[in-house]
Parts: sequence; C-alpha cells; structure tokens
Amino acid sequence: MRDLLAKYGRIAPLRADEERALIGLATTRRSYSPGTALIVGELDEPDQLFIVDEGRLFASIDLPGGERAITRLYFPGDIIGTANIPFDKATHSITVCSDAALYLFPRGHLAEAFSSLPRIAAIFYTFAAMENAILHDRLVSIGRTRGVSRLAALILEIAARQSLLHEPAGDCFRLGLTQAEIGDAIGLTQVQVNRLFRELDKAGVIARSDGWISIVDKPALIEIGQFTDRYEHLDLSWFSEND
Repeated sequence: MRDLLAKYGRIAPLRADEERALIGLATTRRSYSPGTALIVGELDEPDQLFIVDEGRLFASIDLPGGERAITRLYFPGDIIGTANIPFDKATHSITVCSDAALYLFPRGHLAEAFSSLPRIAAIFYTFAAMENAILHDRLVSIGRTRGVSRLAALILEIAARQSLLHEPAGDCFRLGLTQAEIGDAIGLTQVQVNRLFRELDKAGVIARSDGWISIVDKPALIEIGQFTDRYEHLDLSWFSEND
C-alpha cells in the first residue's frame, strides 16, 4: 500500500484522511505466482479490483489465430481492473508475469472513496488520462514506426514508470517481461525482439546483464524511440489542493 500512497502523492501531497481512505480500500492481501490469470476476459465478473503491492502484471486480449496483444503493464502502486468497472463482463485478461502480492477489494469501495474525497477522484482521473495517453503513444508507435523504435519506446516507458516510485530515477532496472511478452506488447515476434535488443546493445545505447537493462545513452534512445515521457510533462495548474 506504501507504493500506492507514493504514486498518488506525486500529483499532490495526500492529507491524513485521504491516506486513511486509500489504505482502507482493502484488507485482504494475497500472493500469486507467475502465469496466474487473475481475470479472464469475457468470463469473469469485473467486481473485484486489485492494488499491486509487489510484482508485475499485464493486461491482454486474445486475438484470432492464437495470438495475443498486451495492452497495459502494471507496477507496484497500480490499481488493476478499473477499465472493467462499467461493464458486466471483463473486457480483457490480467496475467501475473512475476511473483506478485496484491490487495483485493470490491469496486464499490472505490466509488465510496470518490464520493467522500473528491481529490482522490481527481488524482485517479489524472493517472487514467496519462495511461490513455501512453496507450495512444504505443498504438501510434506500433502502427507507424520501425521495430527498433517500438522497443526503445517500451524500454523508456518502463523506465518512466519506475521513476514514479524511485527517486532519483534509475537507468538500470529489470524489464520484468519475457522477450515473447515484449513482442506481444509492441507487435513483434520473439525472434525480432531478440535481434533488436542485440542491435541496441551493439550500438552502445543500452547494456544487458542477467535480466537487467541499463540505459547507457538516454538521449539516443529517446531519439530512436521518438519517446515522450507522459509522467514528466504534466500540467497540474487546474488541480486544487483545497477541495
């Protein structure tokens, strides 16, 4: 729950009553192993929401022919399942990709927090808007850029997400995805992803070691990925801390 408070606190310092409301969303904490399907699209009722305490997860949609598209990545501090709230059936699947610990709560608790504390709703909306912008950027990247640009943009997206909770932002981190999963996120095959990693490594833009990625030349990687950090370029002038 610490990471959720830290993430929301990046938008505006949280008051004591707001921290209590967020902590009170859930009391049940469970652990999950990699490969666990938390939600199976079109099958599960979407009443259950999750707060990521540890680990990584992703949202995906199964495509005709057995292929899969990964649409969103989840990190500690994220709330999972909110995109399903308006519907009676889940719109996508949620899968655990590394050992994870999650807090569980019904979606009604979120509505109660929004009603009693409007600033929580405003912060939530801000992050939802950012996540929509990030998804839009990735869709444009997949449709209009070369494979190496897509991979560079994804590496930078994950680095930006890491920086929300870790300051100063580090340029050495685990991607937390297999090469097959990376391919599903950027519309490439596992073989293509492997080749492009080697290309970036050989160019001296990144370095890899035991599952870790180091960004060696960030300006060059940003240029290759045509990347905009949506978490850095925020206009919070409309946001009132007195509501």
